[in-house]
Amino acid sequence: MLNLKAGDLCVVKTDSFWARSINAGQRVLSRDGKAEYNHALLIVDGSGQTYESLLRIDHYNLSQYVGCPVWIVRHKSMTRSRFKAGYQDVLKYDGKFYPFWRLPMHFLRIAQYVHWSYPVCSELLGLFLNKAGLFTSTGWGWSPDDLADLWAESKYYETVFKGVMTHDEVPK
Repeated sequence: MLNLKAGDLCVVKTDSFWARSINAGQRVLSRDGKAEYNHALLIVDGSGQTYESLLRIDHYNLSQYVGCPVWIVRHKSMTRSRFKAGYQDVLKYDGKFYPFWRLPMHFLRIAQYVHWSYPVCSELLGLFLNKAGLFTSTGWGWSPDDLADLWAESKYYETVFKGVMTHDEVPK
């Protein structure tokens, strides 16, 4: 079973038309021409409760990703107070609909400049990290692939889990 903590970050690869479309767009924009993960989410407690931008920005559970490739990381400087600062800030988006209209902005590379609405999943994580004092970027314009690339290159993140998630990994 995973030892999850509030403030852990996750990217996941799901299999749907939207997931494949997002990854195709990310591959075009990526520095390395690769994009494995199409969705990002924040883990808010040790039981696997998540906060993410799906159909609505809301609380869900990590268990919905059983059978999917996931990568969970922890920022080495994450503290309870940093988590609270970032989490309280992004809660203002709770209940908002997924801003599908932002996806073309990412492809046109203007999402970091035009952000008059709600964040997509990866921007939600970027905004969280910024308000937690762990990210110099505002968070706008980030994609799941950008986050995964950052985590792979940065000494500030440690891997909690990487692989296909099974029922045994998800806290009960």
